[in-house]
Amino acid sequence: MPRIRSYRPFALLGAYLLLTLALTWPLARVLGSAIPGDSFDGWQNFWNLWWVKVALLEQHTSPYFTNLLYHPTGVSLWFQTLNIFNGITFLPVQLAGNLFWAYNAVVLFSFTLAGFGSYLLGLYALHRVGVQAGTGLQASAFLSGVIFTFSPFHFAHLLGHMQVFSLTFIPFFVLYLLRSLDDEVSRTDARTQRKGVGAWRNALMAALFLTLAALCDWYFALYLGFFTLVVLAWMAFRWRLRERHLLSLTVIFGLTLLVTAPLLAPMVVESLRYDFMKPPPGQIVALSGDVAGFFIPSGQHSLWGAWAARLRAPLSASPSENTIYLGVAALILAGIGVWRWRSRLGLWLLALVTFAIFALGPVLHVYGHVTGIPLPYALALKLPFVSIARTVARYDLLVMLSLGVLAGAGLAALLERMKTRGIATGLAAGLILLALLDFAPLPYPISPPDTPAFYQSLAADARGGGVMNLPMNWDRPGYLLYQTVHGKPLTAGYISRTDPRTLPGRVPVINRFRQLAADINRVDDPAAWAPTLFEFMDIRWIVLDRYKMPPGPTREYNEALVHDIFGDAPPVYEDDRLMVYETTPPYQRLPFVEIGWDFGPLQSGPSRAVDETATIALHAPQPGDYTVTIVPVAGNAAPWRLEDAAGVALMTSDGGARSVTIPLQALTKTLTLRALGPGLTIHHITIKSKM
Repeated sequence: MPRIRSYRPFALLGAYLLLTLALTWPLARVLGSAIPGDSFDGWQNFWNLWWVKVALLEQHTSPYFTNLLYHPTGVSLWFQTLNIFNGITFLPVQLAGNLFWAYNAVVLFSFTLAGFGSYLLGLYALHRVGVQAGTGLQASAFLSGVIFTFSPFHFAHLLGHMQVFSLTFIPFFVLYLLRSLDDEVSRTDARTQRKGVGAWRNALMAALFLTLAALCDWYFALYLGFFTLVVLAWMAFRWRLRERHLLSLTVIFGLTLLVTAPLLAPMVVESLRYDFMKPPPGQIVALSGDVAGFFIPSGQHSLWGAWAARLRAPLSASPSENTIYLGVAALILAGIGVWRWRSRLGLWLLALVTFAIFALGPVLHVYGHVTGIPLPYALALKLPFVSIARTVARYDLLVMLSLGVLAGAGLAALLERMKTRGIATGLAAGLILLALLDFAPLPYPISPPDTPAFYQSLAADARGGGVMNLPMNWDRPGYLLYQTVHGKPLTAGYISRTDPRTLPGRVPVINRFRQLAADINRVDDPAAWAPTLFEFMDIRWIVLDRYKMPPGPTREYNEALVHDIFGDAPPVYEDDRLMVYETTPPYQRLPFVEIGWDFGPLQSGPSRAVDETATIALHAPQPGDYTVTIVPVAGNAAPWRLEDAAGVALMTSDGGARSVTIPLQALTKTLTLRALGPGLTIHHITIKSKM
């Protein structure tokens, strides 16, 4: 690899930084007051930065569990898009400035360093191909960085997916992986370094960058693992795979596993115990790429974005997931590069084709049509834990990395024919500019905060208690933005994987707000039970946000239920957007049933199926005798049994409704409902005091 002059890295970093500021304009004008994106997932990652600060500096606890969402029990964040590297690295920026400065520092860092890393990778790869040192090599490597870091894929995920647009360490890992497997580089390093150091330096650096990539997004570790397999397959095909190479890979992945084990182990345990982090059937197919997506420009493009957006309409998934455009200029240059050095670019061509096929998912999509033709990724899904990664189209980042190297080779092929330095420089500049114009998303959308003034006053309120934001039939990331202002715990919260163990969907009255429907543990009079349930959930403030629920069934249901509970009592705060109510302690606490997360999904009726067993928790205001009634769906023929924690039967039924009186000494008692045959479906469960 050619030596880089001492000033050149700073010049290159400055160039990629300036291009980032230009291509994300007008972000540069609002670095301290807004974030780039579409006002959705960006606020989740905005909250992630804030939560890491709160966890580490205020609560002195692990950031992988929060008590500020799904209050009062809290929720695990092992499968959250936490990108802990960014949370810790940019914590000083957050403390010195604010959250907006920290978020946008991640943006500038990610784009700039990703460009520089892929420049270094291009420099190494093109030199190994045979491109001679000089202006042509430098310009071609610079183009590699431009295509990777300013790709439509990168800009599409800048809409809000911080964990994805933080792809900084991908090219660095690939560079040091290849250097660690390159016999010529290893021999050179061994001569120039102390004995024994040079031979393993590249492997250690690869392990470092793989670890950093994983701490941004665990998907990256998966992608880079597959990339390593492609490299091994290529080396084996070329009869170049040696024992030393396997030992080097053992060092890289062994060290990475060792360092990340404290984070990986709990994730593995949780994934083996539960399956909520696995995407529902069909979602991986829906979030796969489309063949047409490689050739249709981004809908964000400055000139033809509106036309492209209409053309992209049949593609599945959202624009942030289906934008995998390769670029006309990049493809033409890549074709020239493959033609010129076709015997030396096999690895990069293999990687491009492999990950383009992977990005298409398990079934072929052609312009919005799911053909039913199986693809190789269907086999990859059979590997352990691979099915947790639901957004398959993101393999496009490795496609763009490979395309950058191939396009750089094409530019080098053109420049080597130029006899005049000035003409070569002009051609290089023109083609780099052409590639940028093909990708340019100007002006980039900006998301200023829309935090209502009420939350500023709530921040000054020293009283405890949680906030139940309405609507909450699905979680809006804007509520996370507001929490970074008021700091109070939330009854629910937008997280990457919905955890069925959380309480809002399992407690009466509250689950009506969650599901916009009564559940099998419904109560006859929500107004009578609401104070008991609000106290149980430690809810003090109920905030109806009209901007989050336009006129229609969602608003009508929420407003009607709130009116049923509070009657004509005036809200403690109201403006043209918000209505805020405060709860009061119950005059008389009432018993209620909390259903377990192991029931089947809520069905109309209401009804929930019981597969083999399901749990219920009885909550009583005081010790005493209580009557529990379980009513299966009419016509249900499956026998069932209710058991205590020791497995002792409290009552058994041949399939019909039954009641039993249970003495409760503790205020909470957990019981198990066991199906004694297939098809058990419960219509409702109630508890009443026998007094």
